[in-house]
Amino acid sequence: MPSPGEIEAFVTAHLPIVKQYAARMGLVDIVDRELDCRMHVSPGEILLGLVMDVLCGRSPVYRVEEFYRTRDVALLVGKEMTAESFNDDAIGRVLDRVYNFGTWKLFSLVCLKAFQNFEVDCSVAHHDTTSASVWGEYEPSPDDPMLITHGFSKDKRPDLKQFILSLLCVEDNLPCHAGILDGNASDKKTNGKLLMELPRIMARHGLGAREFIYVADSALATKENLAIMEGTRFITRLPANFDACGELIKKAMASCSWQDVGRLAHRIIKGKDICASYRMQEESLELYGRNYRVCIVHSDAHDKRRKKRIAKAIGKDAATWKTKAEELGKKKFFCLPDAESAALSLQNSAFHKVSCSIEQRPVYGRGRPRQGEARQVKAIHYHVQATVHEDKEAIEKLKEEAGCFVLMTNVSVDEKSGPEILRIYKEQDGIEKNFGFLKDPLVANDVFLKKPRRIEAMGLVLVLALLLWRLMERAMRRKTKEEKITLPGWNN
Repeated sequence: MPSPGEIEAFVTAHLPIVKQYAARMGLVDIVDRELDCRMHVSPGEILLGLVMDVLCGRSPVYRVEEFYRTRDVALLVGKEMTAESFNDDAIGRVLDRVYNFGTWKLFSLVCLKAFQNFEVDCSVAHHDTTSASVWGEYEPSPDDPMLITHGFSKDKRPDLKQFILSLLCVEDNLPCHAGILDGNASDKKTNGKLLMELPRIMARHGLGAREFIYVADSALATKENLAIMEGTRFITRLPANFDACGELIKKAMASCSWQDVGRLAHRIIKGKDICASYRMQEESLELYGRNYRVCIVHSDAHDKRRKKRIAKAIGKDAATWKTKAEELGKKKFFCLPDAESAALSLQNSAFHKVSCSIEQRPVYGRGRPRQGEARQVKAIHYHVQATVHEDKEAIEKLKEEAGCFVLMTNVSVDEKSGPEILRIYKEQDGIEKNFGFLKDPLVANDVFLKKPRRIEAMGLVLVLALLLWRLMERAMRRKTKEEKITLPGWNN
């Protein structure tokens, strides 16, 4: 029997399950086969170790070795491996080899094998982008895969440089294609570049141009992008700054011929269903010389950003018109027509009504009148008294319209009904959940990498970890649905 000093204890937690899923994905075998390098520890095992580290709250590269000192490395990753196998030099060499081979080419090979083994449905593909802020100078070099620079920050950190992460996901939020782009990349142009590659990406999964639906946000709706999608089915949101969007919403509000869709999901908090309820109407739209099908959708849970914008606009409008009213009230007019003309200049705004009255103020001569005589009126001055109050009917109409948005598609009614189009589009929030995973401080931490090429290769590790995690979730959800098991959440 071994003495207490000869017994070692290691933490395994959920990592043996991660290893089994990685084996079903073929992760280690594919990486070792494609990179074909003669390292003491195979690059596939190093990548698997990094994925496991990510799924335990990712360590900086220089501390991965420290992370594995309390793990049974041989059990989790490889029989002849120790914690020292994960030193930062070994990891750096693997990241360089990944980049030299082709970061996202390697991901597509792993992804293809995983989708085949797990029978993933790729008939609907959702795309979106997010920004990732970094600390440091990151001086540009022509050899870098992307330009780390200032751009529109979705993290609300315009003071920091950034890069853009592009993600294409299919069934159950599974990533099937990814890319890291320049920090100032335009979403409109990013969609255009992806659309050029899309037929080839989807063909790898056995789908032709008319056999999948591409879903993206309103940045997709440009003249150039719509021309590229001539033979591709798509669903997008018509940009709110298009005149056609406002006109369609106004027409729908006036007609009131809504189709009730109801709730697409149910989430009960304190006995109240907090999920939005929808109703919709369908129309056709001609845009850039082509006809499209549009769905005008109303949500009873108004868009918070729009509601906030309306409240801000109402406050600004009220302050503007009250200032104008006060300034006008201080002026004096020497004849009634001038006063009336000034009153007419204060017309109603989009949010407020202005009511004006004209007050006559006599100007008396100097000195006291004689006893029994009235004061002598020297002149009559006219003053405009303006009152500003909210146009409640107009504001309510604007708030009601704020709950509306317009979806545009070339998918026919025979293929998908209006509610199905809405349901597919609303699944776009799955990518936001994926970005939440990738940018979670426990997962992403700080980049801690100087070379943009290594940042791209580390992006591969994060997306592989995301793919594996979503496959695990997918299996659990299917099992609980089949066996009707309810898993208690934070609120029990």
